[in-house]
Amino acid sequence: MTRPTFLTVLCILTFIGSGYGVFNAITSYSNAEMAVGLTNDVMEDAMDQIEDEADTEQEAAMVGKIMGAVTDGLTVENVKNMSIANGISALLCLIGAVLMWGLDKKGFWLYAIGTAVGVIAPLMIYKGILGAMAGGGIAFFGIIFVILYALNLKHMK
Repeated sequence: MTRPTFLTVLCILTFIGSGYGVFNAITSYSNAEMAVGLTNDVMEDAMDQIEDEADTEQEAAMVGKIMGAVTDGLTVENVKNMSIANGISALLCLIGAVLMWGLDKKGFWLYAIGTAVGVIAPLMIYKGILGAMAGGGIAFFGIIFVILYALNLKHMK
């Protein structure tokens, strides 16, 4: 059986994206302390600027509350845990794509599980608004790809 061009394109995109995801997970884990420190510095500077430019104290307080929720979730431990979860998610998606490249239906299920891990992990690790933003972003593209792969299930065995 010949692999459809559309499935080939999806797999190649997944090879690139998931390969980058594995690389990014490794670098994020090893640079967690630096990333958290840098992010906190940037958030403090941004908060100072917002307080200076806010029209009302209520506006500044609301933005401060949101930014505080983001920085509260960004701990070295959370960044390292998220890096591990992202690495697992990317590996599952990558293995799934390799199997689907060979027209093996099991690859679809591995890919779907990898996507689910990528969506659920930030909700569990970061919680709150940061978890929702990270999980939502992953869910958007992940669900699109799961649907596109599902359209190709008829070509797999």
